[in-house]
Parts: sequence; structure tokens; C-alpha cells
Amino acid sequence: TNMGDIKAAVNKTCKTSSPTGSYVVCVVNGNKLQLKGSGIGMDAMRGLLGDSEICYGLLTIRLTLQQVADQPRNVFFKWLGPNTNALKRVKANQLNQQALDLLSPNHGQLEVLKKEKFTEQVVKEKWGAGTG
Repeated sequence: TNMGDIKAAVNKTCKTSSPTGSYVVCVVNGNKLQLKGSGIGMDAMRGLLGDSEICYGLLTIRLTLQQVADQPRNVFFKWLGPNTNALKRVKANQLNQQALDLLSPNHGQLEVLKKEKFTEQVVKEKWGAGTG
């Protein structure tokens, strides 16, 4: 099933050994979530985010936290493509909780509006400092 595929991809992404840039991306398709892709590398991940799509995802970033290097943190994100309309966004909001439940565990959340700003550096700056 699609849900089984999503869970399998999430389990792989959330392993403690997963490298920075491990990701799962799901696209909103009508009233359900569909696995769009998973892998390693933020460039590849950004390539999955369509301008007319709303996507949810989980991204692993490795950070130094409380003087302990190389701690994996899973960041839940929502992508709102610039060409999506208000109706599509409202419908997608109804899937927020399902996406959070599926794409877990996460240690924080981001809403992504500009692909070019969705980089490892920006994620670490916005999210990494002072989070545990």
C-alpha cells in the first residue's frame, strides 16, 4: 500500500545512522497523501517540490547539540508551491495531522515557501540553534 511505502521510507530516513539530507516527500493528491520520493540530498529533494503542489516531508539534519556532535534531528516540513491556490491550501490543511502522524518522529516543523531558501544551512540556522 501507499501508506506502507511511506512508513518504510520514514523508517529509513529516521534511522539514527541516516546521513544529513535523508528525506521523504509526500505530495497532496486530492484528499490523500502519496509518496513522491525519498533518498539522500537536499538538491534532489528540492527537485521533487512542484510549483503547483503541496508537499509534506521529513528531512534529517545532523547537528551539534549541547556539545554532542552529529546528532540526527528530523525536521517535518510543509511545501506550499507558489502556483497553488487558496482552495488547494485549505484542502491540504485537512491533511496536516495525518502528515504529522505519518512523518514522525519529528523534532521541529518548518513551512517552506521558497525552494532556493530551503538549504541545509538555512534549516540549521532557523531550526538548529537552541533546540534539543
